[in-house]
Amino acid sequence: MAIEIAGYGLEESLPLLGVSLWNIILFIVVLIVGILVVRIATGAVKKWMLKAKMAEILAEFSTRTIRLILYIFVIGTALAFLGVEIGTALVSVSVVLGFVLGFALGDTLSNIASGFMVAITKPFKAGDFVTANSETGTIKNVGISVTELDTVDNKRIIIPNKLVWGGNITNFTRHPTRRVDMEMGVGYDDDLDHVIKTTMTLFKADKRVLSNPAPQVGVKEMADSAVVLVIRPWVKTEDYWDFFFDFQKALKQKYDKEGITIPFPQRDVHLFQEK
Repeated sequence: MAIEIAGYGLEESLPLLGVSLWNIILFIVVLIVGILVVRIATGAVKKWMLKAKMAEILAEFSTRTIRLILYIFVIGTALAFLGVEIGTALVSVSVVLGFVLGFALGDTLSNIASGFMVAITKPFKAGDFVTANSETGTIKNVGISVTELDTVDNKRIIIPNKLVWGGNITNFTRHPTRRVDMEMGVGYDDDLDHVIKTTMTLFKADKRVLSNPAPQVGVKEMADSAVVLVIRPWVKTEDYWDFFFDFQKALKQKYDKEGITIPFPQRDVHLFQEK
């Protein structure tokens, strides 16, 4: 017994469409199954890339590109069941895709190319703290066309890749150690040798300060109201901010205890009374 749907047999050509219900069913099945297979396959490829210690950014970019190409092939194969030749279908899909990308998504193409360069050169990785396109935060993800980062106050910033690649990138966590640059003003009447010795004593008391490179304390300038010292210890990158805040507090308390003055700008005002 022949199966009929809405009065039409499965292999009977439908008016206007020129294809049978069976062809339409096959088209839908191939499209759905093909998309599922592509997602599973590219997911497996990404896991293999990560297992092979490929950079996560490059693995993500590569799998998305492969997935796009395979989607085009699946669509072309599915269209073949509607009577469209595979070669013609693939060419048609490619032409349409090229037209859309070339005219409607010109900036996207630039972003994709920039994303590829970021993936190849690896100026940063997920988890790095960077400044890119004047935005500072922790890298969360680098996609085909955009880079996402979270700021220190937990805002998500999305930057087009062409702006990331086209500007300066500062990676604060690329190296395992960082130098902490601080300045402190002391009074002109203070013994500078005593000030430097006191500061170095604080360095030795803090285990976070590295001995190599050695910390440095020196006179920077004779300012209007103070002798300005530069204080430059080295610490592990992960200790940077905790040390920065802790040390300034400890320095103030130690200077107070040692009788070292920290002057502030003052102005003498002389009032004259006219007779």
